[in-house]
Amino acid sequence: MTIDFSAISTAEKANWLNSAVAPRPIALASTISKNGEVNLSPFSFFNVFSSNPPIVILAPNRRVRDGTRKHTIMNLEEVPELAISIVDLSMVEKVNQSSAEYARGVNEFHEAGFTEVPSQSIRPPFVKESRISMECRVIELKSLGDNAGAGTLVIAEVKLMHVDDGLLDQNGVIDPERFQQVARLGQDWYTHTDPSVLFKLPKPDIHF
Repeated sequence: MTIDFSAISTAEKANWLNSAVAPRPIALASTISKNGEVNLSPFSFFNVFSSNPPIVILAPNRRVRDGTRKHTIMNLEEVPELAISIVDLSMVEKVNQSSAEYARGVNEFHEAGFTEVPSQSIRPPFVKESRISMECRVIELKSLGDNAGAGTLVIAEVKLMHVDDGLLDQNGVIDPERFQQVARLGQDWYTHTDPSVLFKLPKPDIHF
């Protein structure tokens, strides 16, 4: 079948894209308002885009239902800093709870049962239960539109990364067999890494 995106609804576009472009890593992003109100929310439109400078991008979308904006973007407009905590299998139920549409000013750390850890270089706290967290400063907020489902690119520079020592191998790098990272698929589906399905594939040794 072929899907003509000009002929389907926004909700249908979202469903097709989320199912096709997967699995996607999850950024559990904490932000803070100018009044000190902390927000915590997961986003799977997220990835790393540069090593030098170290840049990550996430994209909160306007709600498909009514076009309203996420509290994360509102906070970042006031305080352009965020902490990103990486999600593993032990956290996934609480992460799902944090995605509920609470009123602005409600602290999802408390609602989902996560523990705040004060950041060293930014105002928003990060998640104690996460084994990898990053402290980031926003470089740019780029709106992709005002329609329902439109995203805002959050382009952020990583200033500090906190890594659980238990994830490191004998060479001091993150061992994927020790970290059951969770990723998002379409609809209500998730997946996670597991040693039984991991494999290595060396890069071709070709030089020009």
